[in-house]
Amino acid sequence: MRENITVEEAISKGKIKLVYLPLFLILVFIGVGVYLKTIELIEDWMMAVFAIGGFLLAWLAWSYFVVEWKIWAFENVRNVHELKRKAIQNNLIWKDDSWFNKTEIINYEQKQKLKLLERKFLEKDVYHDDITVPKETLIHYSKATIAFGIVFGILFLSVGVYVLMENIKDYYYLFFLGLSIYFFYTSIPKLINNQPQISINSKGIQFYKSSLMEWEFIDNEYVDMRRSGKHVNYYLVFNYRNKNQEYLIDELAIKPDKLEQLMRVYRVRFEKSKF
Repeated sequence: MRENITVEEAISKGKIKLVYLPLFLILVFIGVGVYLKTIELIEDWMMAVFAIGGFLLAWLAWSYFVVEWKIWAFENVRNVHELKRKAIQNNLIWKDDSWFNKTEIINYEQKQKLKLLERKFLEKDVYHDDITVPKETLIHYSKATIAFGIVFGILFLSVGVYVLMENIKDYYYLFFLGLSIYFFYTSIPKLINNQPQISINSKGIQFYKSSLMEWEFIDNEYVDMRRSGKHVNYYLVFNYRNKNQEYLIDELAIKPDKLEQLMRVYRVRFEKSKF
């Protein structure tokens, strides 16, 4: 096992075969159906057949390539726990208890390889220090998020005033004024607050108006991606003194992967300081 592939590289390669290729097959089938319908070679009901056919072929492609990707990725990536978690988050694979895993196309040799690779999950993921990371990182609200809220607040306020002055359908202006108040209410306090919302160093993690949470009592820290339809939220998740902690980070001026990297680095520095 070379173990010279990063988690990010493995995820990127997995997306090609397990997300983009299936999506491409669905779009091709639907496109062919639309074309044939346009030149009047098929009836309307046949469009459903092409859509279903594209979906089934896409699922077949995923079922075939997913096992191939798992073997390659788990063989060549050192931190398999992180890899598996992010593969599930990115819809490359399913959770262990999912029924959809039964649709994987796998032969005897592949089963034996995956069984051998399960041994890697008995070891903890390994991380290293990064000299480019400062002694402490202070994370504030995202200026772009604040600006977005204020701009929309001004926009809805302007529309509300215009509707009121033009007397367009009485009380419609209240709807727009209500939206403007909401955006101002959620954005202005963040604009005024110049304090870091998260501080991280080799001692631990501290949130705004909270006491320091020491690394000694923190475990299983990571950034979780949660989907709700097309909407995605990111949470900083960890256990502190055996209690689960979750913090929404969508409005902070840091990318999820960067925050996760910082936690790894400061954890490593804490471990080194004990010796």
